[in-house]
Amino acid sequence: MIKRLVLLLVALMVIASAAWAQTKPDFSGTWKFSASNPANYPGSAGWGVPSPTIVVKQSATEITIESGQYGARMMTVIYKLDGSDTIWEAPSVTQSGSTAVVKWRTKARWDGSKLILFTWTTALNQLRDVLSVSGGALTIVRATEQPGPSTNATLTYSKGS
Repeated sequence: MIKRLVLLLVALMVIASAAWAQTKPDFSGTWKFSASNPANYPGSAGWGVPSPTIVVKQSATEITIESGQYGARMMTVIYKLDGSDTIWEAPSVTQSGSTAVVKWRTKARWDGSKLILFTWTTALNQLRDVLSVSGGALTIVRATEQPGPSTNATLTYSKGS
């Protein structure tokens, strides 16, 4: 009887861990901003307009997002999937046109099948992106908080080549 109970518990743990692993989607790929959805972004909000293309690379330990949303040049942002912070410095062009060094901090966490990405800068801006994938579309629900008014937007991307 004890052997059966132990086997049953082991089987339940295997099934539960397999089900938990399946809830973590792979966001990897090249994603194109949906032209049918241009009105859903309320303005720059200090983070720039949505990048027309984003490239996502995902491994078991981190997700890397390359986009042009932080200015004219492409920028690569890395988020560790273990919940720890990543901190780095990068040059940034200010509104006056001068160059300043900005300290960036990123963090990621899973909420079921959604991935929540947090990004902060020394300019007191905070960005929270909630990523989900469904029916071949990547949806990013973006919330920004900064010294001015906060904004929220839903960005939709389709798989590109």
